Amino acid sequence: MAAIWAGIDAGKTPHHCVAIDESGRQLLSRRVTNDEPGLLTNFLALGDEVVWGINTRGTSSNSGTP
Repeated sequence: MAAIWAGIDAGKTPHHCVAIDESGRQLLSRRVTNDEPGLLTNFLALGDEVVWGINTRGTSSNSGTP
């Protein structure tokens, strides 16, 4: 199975998701809604083994700490 890397630039309303394969070919680049169905629909379509990361500034908006 080919390696896939995906990332989320987390925003308060929409997020932007990007995914590339091992050759650097872009597989996905789009805005998605800030909810579980929006994220799962896009990332589950990429396959079972995806390495992903999240880009945030400061602390997580859900952490409850400044």
